[in-house]
Amino acid sequence: MKATPKVLVGQRSPKSPWLAVNLSAALPGAGQMYDGAIARGLIIAVAHGSLLAFILWSIFAPEGNTLRGLITLVPLLSLYIFNLWDSHHAAKRGITLDEFSPLRYQSSDPWYPVFLSQVLPGLGHLFLQRAAIGGTLLILGILTAYLANFNPDLLPLMTIIWAAGCGLAYRAAPSRQRQWGWLGLLLAAVIVTRFAISSIPFVVPQQVVQCIVPSESMLPTLEVRDRIFVRPRPLDQPLSVGDIIVFSNPERTPLDQAGDLYNLMVKRVVALPGQRVEIRLGQVWINDTPLAEPYLKDPILYEWGPEIVPNGNLFVLGDNRNKSRDSHIWGFLPRPHVVGNAYKIYWPPQRVQPLP
Repeated sequence: MKATPKVLVGQRSPKSPWLAVNLSAALPGAGQMYDGAIARGLIIAVAHGSLLAFILWSIFAPEGNTLRGLITLVPLLSLYIFNLWDSHHAAKRGITLDEFSPLRYQSSDPWYPVFLSQVLPGLGHLFLQRAAIGGTLLILGILTAYLANFNPDLLPLMTIIWAAGCGLAYRAAPSRQRQWGWLGLLLAAVIVTRFAISSIPFVVPQQVVQCIVPSESMLPTLEVRDRIFVRPRPLDQPLSVGDIIVFSNPERTPLDQAGDLYNLMVKRVVALPGQRVEIRLGQVWINDTPLAEPYLKDPILYEWGPEIVPNGNLFVLGDNRNKSRDSHIWGFLPRPHVVGNAYKIYWPPQRVQPLP
């Protein structure tokens, strides 16, 4: 008969180290709270959330420093690993040393294969020498995760397979006493957390589009190979003179494909629908008033217009006016071609800055 962990008078009941690790793997700090270290668990949870928020702000906010955000991934990962170790270490305090053997404990604790199944569905069953179901879950988990990269409708199925692998591993593991309530909470956390993380690659492109500056037409504001973030704009959202916009090339993109993320160009809005635009005397005139453009490096060497911008169109020019293929060559830009406003140079590091 296996000996049960001894509990001294006045001591708390022993906790499962691997249940604590499972909880902390799904929700950082939850394992410490399960161990009874409420304050430490809250500190870890807040620190984890704060680092994550700082990373997202640094990368995507106009004023954020992209490189600093990427570097912060190192302390975030370090905190996550510490969170797993600390939750396991704190729970072990409830087990006396003469009863605790790491190898024997992890092989008999039903929560250990559950943790392996959090890493990859099926690993827990393989650890328990259930090769058939373990291999099946492993293949299903990897396959659905791969296919979900192309079809977000598969994300719920992927998270369910992950959670099912954890639940089935717990059921298959030998144990004299089951903790079904904790299993239910853990599976709910696994589903919510993995679905949230897996949705990021699909949610972010709806809010931010990435673009690489293809030419010198926007010098000195934008340099070739600058990587910029673009905030998508619906058709009914107005633009302003001076906005830097990204759009599909009207010379290469049919109107029925307008706004596709191919053949992209970046220019500055110079005139809006109904405005009379003219280029003479080295500068742009809007409704016979010279347009102040402090961002230009050289005066314009050509003349154009005057013409009135038609409804549903824009007049756009590159900041490097004399070396830009833009509206003064191919005409007005139909509004459906516009993808959105460029708002930040996010790479290379020495060029990171917000765009006006």
